[in-house]
Order: sequence, then C-alpha cells, then structure tokens
Amino acid sequence: MREQVQKFGKFLSGMVMPNIGGFIAWGLMAALFIPTGWIPCKPLAGIVNPALKYLLPLLIAYTGGKMVSGDRGGLMGAIGTIGIIAGTDIPMFIGAMAMGPFAGWVIKRFDGLVEGKVKPGFEMLVNNFSVGILGLICAIIGFFAVGPVVEGLTKVLAFCVQFLISHRILPLVSIFIEPGKVLFLNNAINHGIMTPIGIEQSREAGQSIMFLLEANPGSGLGVLAAYWAFAKGSAKTSAPGAIIIHFFGGIHEIYFPYVLALPRIILAPILGSMSAILFYSLTGAGLVAPASPGSIIAILAMAPKGKLIQVLIGVLIAAVVSFLVASFFVKDANRRGLFDKMDFGSTTGKREVRVYFVCDAGMGSSAMGASRFRNVIRDKVSGVMVSNCSVDSIPADCDIAVCQEQLSRRAMKSAPQAEIVVIGNFLTDPALDDLAARLEKGTLESMLAPDDIEVGLPSESKEEAIRRAGEKLLERGRISPEYVPAMLEREKEITTYMGEGVAIPHGTSEAKRYVLKTGLSVLQYPDGVDFDGEKAYLVIGIAAEGDTHVEILSHIAEILGDERIMERLRNEKDRNAICNILKIQ
Repeated sequence: MREQVQKFGKFLSGMVMPNIGGFIAWGLMAALFIPTGWIPCKPLAGIVNPALKYLLPLLIAYTGGKMVSGDRGGLMGAIGTIGIIAGTDIPMFIGAMAMGPFAGWVIKRFDGLVEGKVKPGFEMLVNNFSVGILGLICAIIGFFAVGPVVEGLTKVLAFCVQFLISHRILPLVSIFIEPGKVLFLNNAINHGIMTPIGIEQSREAGQSIMFLLEANPGSGLGVLAAYWAFAKGSAKTSAPGAIIIHFFGGIHEIYFPYVLALPRIILAPILGSMSAILFYSLTGAGLVAPASPGSIIAILAMAPKGKLIQVLIGVLIAAVVSFLVASFFVKDANRRGLFDKMDFGSTTGKREVRVYFVCDAGMGSSAMGASRFRNVIRDKVSGVMVSNCSVDSIPADCDIAVCQEQLSRRAMKSAPQAEIVVIGNFLTDPALDDLAARLEKGTLESMLAPDDIEVGLPSESKEEAIRRAGEKLLERGRISPEYVPAMLEREKEITTYMGEGVAIPHGTSEAKRYVLKTGLSVLQYPDGVDFDGEKAYLVIGIAAEGDTHVEILSHIAEILGDERIMERLRNEKDRNAICNILKIQ
C-alpha cells in the first residue's frame, strides 16, 4: 500500500517539477509588481493573474498528459483543462493534476484500440482528428464536472484552514502535511491545496502564511543534519550532499527516504513544522507568493517587505526542533546497528528500449513507419516502445532513431546518445528487418555487460592498466584502435585517478571520433595499481559518444561514494554480481 501511495505521489510530483521555472517566474512577478510588492508596477502586475489562471495549470496538465501518452497526451491534457479553467474562478492546479493524466489516458486507450487498424496514409488524419474530438469531450467534462467539484473541494479546505486559524490551532495542520510530504505528495499538497488558498489570502492581505506551511525547508534540514551528525555508513556520508540539494536547491524529495528508513523519525519534521507555524501565526509572517521550489533562496525571494527576519527565524526554529527530535531516533538506530543494513546509494534500473521513427515534421511518413513497425514486432518483442517525432525534437530517452539518409546528420545532432538506423523508406527496408531481428533476439547491448569486466588482476603499471582497459573496449567493439593511445595521451595531460580507489581513464576530446558505441570496461585489481602515489583498485575505461560521459561519471560517482559498495567491488569475484552492483544499462 505504501509503495502505491509513493508511486502516486511521485507521479504528481512529476507533473509539477518540470514546471517549477514557471512557478518561479509567476512568484517573482507577484513579489515584484503587485501593489504590496518590492517595486509595485500596475501595468506589469497585469501579467500576474493570467499566468496564474491559465499558464501554470495548462503547463501542469500538458506535463501530466505527456507522462501518460507522450505529446498527444500532453495536448489532450491542455485541451481538457481549458474547460476546467473556463468553468471556475479559482486557480485550477488540482483540476489540472486530474485532467492532464485522465485526458492522456483517454488518448492512450484510443490509440490502443485503433493500433494496427488504420490504413497506411491515414495515420495523420486519424491522429489529429482523434485529439481534436476527444480533447473537446474532455473540455466539456472539465467545464461541467471536474471544475465545480474541485472548486467546492477547495472551498471546504479553505474553510477548514480558516477554522484552524481562527481557533489558533493552525500548527496542527503539520500532522497531515509532513506525513503526506514523505509519501511524495508534497507538490500536490503545496500547489494543489495550499497555493490556491494562499493566493486568495494574498490578494486581500498582500501575503499568506499558507505559502510557508509545506515549503519551509527547516524541518527537512533538521532530519538531514541529525543523520550527518549521528548516523554512520552511507546514511551519514550521503547526508551533506542531500542537505545542499534540499536547503539550497529546494528539492525536498531528497530527505523523504531518510524519514521512510526510520518511520518513527516523522515526529521530527511534524514537531519542527508545528513550532515554526506557531511562531509565524504569532508574528503574522507569510510570503507574497509560493516559494517554488521550497529552497531558502526562494523563501527569501518571496518574503514581503519588513518580514524577512521573521521568516528566517521560523526556518531556524523548524530546523532546530526537528534536529533535536531526529537526533534521538538516529542515535537509537545507530546503537541497534540499523544503519549497517541501510543503503542510500541510487541505482538505475533497466527500462524498455525506446525506438523513434523520425521525419521532418514528425507526423506523416514517420507515423506510418512507426505504426507498421509496431505491428511487425508486436507479437514477437516485449519491452520496446515505438513512437514517432520530428528530426529536430528527438527525446533524450531515445535509444534508436530510424530515419532516411538525408536526415541522418540532423538526427545525430538531435540525439547524440542514440543509435541511428538509416533506411530508404519507412515501409519496407532491409535495415528495418535487421532491427526487428535484433530486438527479437535481445542483442541490443548495454553500456556494461559481464564480458566487459575482468576480476582478480595482478598489479601492473598504470600505463599497462589503461592499455588493458582500452583493449577490452576494442575487443568488445566499442572503439576503433586509435582510441587506445588517446587514452594514454589523456593520462599524460592530467591524472584520471578520481579518488576512493577508482581511476576512470578515457580518451582525449579529439578522440571521440574513434568511439563506435558508448560502453565501459571494468578492471579489478585487488592489490591496486599505482596512479602517481594513489592506489586504484578499480580501473574503469570509458568510451562515450557525445556528452554521455557526463551522465556515466555522475552515475559511477553516486555508486562508489558508498564505502561498503566499494569494498565489495574491490573483492567480488563474480562478474555478474559486479555488473548488477554498477547497474548501468
């Protein structure tokens, strides 16, 4: 049950997080230009309400629909949400969060029903008219059903909050907010409930305490500081980085796993938040607009004139109270050895292969090709998504891009991370038959496989180790021979020893043209290799197309930051186990 709630919360968060920039822009508009803002300006203040009523809900709805069914789902979500917006007078964040995924689901169901039944040449006609007709139906449903329901719900919630305020018991709201947050419902709580109520209050008073109920970063800061001070293992070593991301980046999700790991510790953010809200209630503090994301920087940017100190004190109170309470539970967990069993490292799971058929506009010939190819592999292959798009907007998650020769250079530029399959036409081509066969056999290689790994190697010089890593890449078809000397040349310029017993040799920038396919080689030296006075027990060779080396390095750094994982990689004799630990697909 808890996992299902977490998935639901993460989905809601996924609708809001990509649009945080929009919330920041609107918040700055309000903080600067409204009559009670820092630099009041009546003409510019006129853009605040349209951005709030139309822009933000439509962005959320588009993102939610796209998460369910790609660009078509996004368009459906936006069309359906305009009906909700037109039927109400309050900001429709909850309505957008509901309509976006619903409309995306509607078009996804329709596409599933007609898949394989549309005659070649009619794909674009069916695609466009289906979105138009079904989008209109969703807009009508939103106008008459969803909008009024959400408006009524918001008024009930506003009444409840007003009741808490009038009876001076608003701090009790933390009992519901903090547990909801750690189940990844933070964005739904903040932007779906608190923001609409806060906006109405801010219109009348120029500020609202509602904007500080969920966004205050002090409670999470206290939990992370307690882990940093009193935990051990990866729970301790990962906490400082999490503090920076949480407090200055405003990504509260980073501390949720620390609470879920010790459920009793939820009392810390609850009591910390309660204390801060009590202080804010007594001093009349608030913000002029939502702090999105909930970082200390955004909090300060949205603080009204004359209330900056009160806002900061409230953050400090939340952090101190949360730290004191969390410390008790963290120390107890340490005494019982619970941190020995915890792993706060991140891994990347295996996902489906994503194939995109691309043409100039992304609608006509590519839609035909994608439709036909889906039919070809439908009963033979699982774990493969086939879609279509324009050559200049190939998604970053694309694994294979299929295009005609005249578009191949543009496709390479648009998707440097993807394999480019060049064809003569989208309906019948030997290259498509070969791709289908490869997908069916599952021969699309990952960045790292057990055959890329050697274990138990005797110590040798760093030059020999780098050459061995390069020869392994060459043996596995990742590079051409010219890349190996470029790896040695790179080592002469600056050491590739990264610390923590790991060296990551790779070629020079000019040598990227010798990379045939992104991949890794992993060499294990139990007694180490001398890298200018430092011992490297793992030598990881990298051959990366485009800028994918940045993502690879980041992923490796996250995994190897854990001392226990590093110790196991240093001594593990099973190549499959090492491959599973690194989890690079």
